[in-house]
Amino acid sequence: MRRKVAFTLAEVLITLGIIGVVAALTIPALVANHRNKVTETKLKKFYSVMNQAIKLSEVENGDIVNWLPDVIDENSRVFENWYLKYLDKHITSTSKYRDTTNTTHYNVALSDGSGFNAYSPSSTAESGTQRAYFFYCLDFKNCKAESYNGKDTFLFTLCADGRFIASSYCTSLPSRETILQACKNANASKRQACTALIQYDGWEIKKDYPWRK
Repeated sequence: MRRKVAFTLAEVLITLGIIGVVAALTIPALVANHRNKVTETKLKKFYSVMNQAIKLSEVENGDIVNWLPDVIDENSRVFENWYLKYLDKHITSTSKYRDTTNTTHYNVALSDGSGFNAYSPSSTAESGTQRAYFFYCLDFKNCKAESYNGKDTFLFTLCADGRFIASSYCTSLPSRETILQACKNANASKRQACTALIQYDGWEIKKDYPWRK
């Protein structure tokens, strides 16, 4: 008759303890990696959707530089025309309001749960190269103007030459090291270079990205 082999209570507890330690060490990293992948996917999708909207509009209206006004305000109807015609299938709701400087802001909720707040700079210095700022948020509930922390909210810009880009580098794109340092050292709510860094790296959040989740 064979002797039955069984684990002692101490052995079971030790095994469970080891499993618990391994889980505690690995699960947070797995969750963080998943969140970073979601961020990468949403940023790349938003960039693609906006550029597709521009291309579709150019098919009907000609080159964007010929119809993009110097200042995109409430009267120009450019935002409304984009929303209703070329971004319609991606949108769940839109609204607009005026801030304390009488600038019109547009809030747009997208079908994947993300969204953006957009407005056009009113100053001549800014509008010479930037036509509109888009404050993209992974969760529409967190959308607000002038917020781009490089974690949940990111800055995109519609340039005067018709390019829709990550960050606001409409004139020239600095080196990766310059962008990295700008992302790392900027004010917590003004990390415009962080969007450029992610795009520079092929829409990936690299290990040296300062604000990994």
